[in-house]
Amino acid sequence: MLKKIMLFSTISLTCLASSGEWSKNNFKYDGFNLPYQLFKPDNIEQDIPLVIYLHGSGEAGIDNEKQMYAGTNIGPQYFASEEIQNIQSAYVLAPQTTPEIRWASTSIAEYDFKTTPITASMNSLLHLIDNLEKELKIDPQRIYIAGLSRGGQGVWNAAMNRPSKFAAIVPIAGSGSPKDIDLIKHIPTWVFHGNADDVTPIEVSKNMVDALKKKSGNVKFTIVENGNHDSSWLEAHKNSELWKWMISNKKDN
Repeated sequence: MLKKIMLFSTISLTCLASSGEWSKNNFKYDGFNLPYQLFKPDNIEQDIPLVIYLHGSGEAGIDNEKQMYAGTNIGPQYFASEEIQNIQSAYVLAPQTTPEIRWASTSIAEYDFKTTPITASMNSLLHLIDNLEKELKIDPQRIYIAGLSRGGQGVWNAAMNRPSKFAAIVPIAGSGSPKDIDLIKHIPTWVFHGNADDVTPIEVSKNMVDALKKKSGNVKFTIVENGNHDSSWLEAHKNSELWKWMISNKKDN
C-alpha cells in the first residue's frame, strides 16, 4: 500500500531561547498524525546537529504542548536553552505521541524487539527525521536522541530500528530488548536511572547496560542513589555535561 506523507503548515511561536525560535507542526505518515515542535537556531550558515527528545507518559496527548516541559529545564527546554545553544547550536525536535500508542511496545516492561511490531508513532517519527534531513541544514554525522520513561524506551527502540542513524543515544529510565543489543553495540550510550525507581525498575536499564558491556559497547551508566523515577532525568539535565558528551560523538569517530 502506498504510504502518504503530509507535512502541515508551520505556526511560529514565541521564542523560548535568545538564539532561535520554536514552531508548531504536524506530520502525517500512513494515516497517523504526529504533532511536534521544532527549534531552529538563528543564523544557520552550515550543517548543525539535530537532537530529538521523546517525552514520557505524563506528556502524551495531541495538544502539541505537554511534551515541551514548559517551565522546567527538562528535555526540549534544556537543549534549546541559551547555555546549551551557546556550546553548540542545534535543531531540537520534540514530537508527541498519544496516550494509547507508545513510542515502543505496549507497556513499560522489557520486550522482544524482533517480534514486536514498530508502533505508528515511532514509524512516523523516523520518517519525519528523514524528511527534516532533506529540508534542513542537518549534519548527518551528528543526530542524537534522548528521552525519559516511555521516551527512554523509545530511544532504545529508535536506535534498534535505525542503528546507523544516531551518533549517540541517551535512554533515561526506560526498558529495551537486551537480546537484540548487537544492533546498537556500536552507538555511544549514556543511561540514567534511579535505584529506588518504583515506576520503571532499574533492572531494565541494568540489563541493557550489562548486555552492551558484554559486547564491549561504549556505554556510561549513571545510577542515582535513592533516586525515584524523576530523579533520573533531573540528574541528566542538571548541567551542561550531557550536551557536551553528546556532541563529542560523531558517527565517523
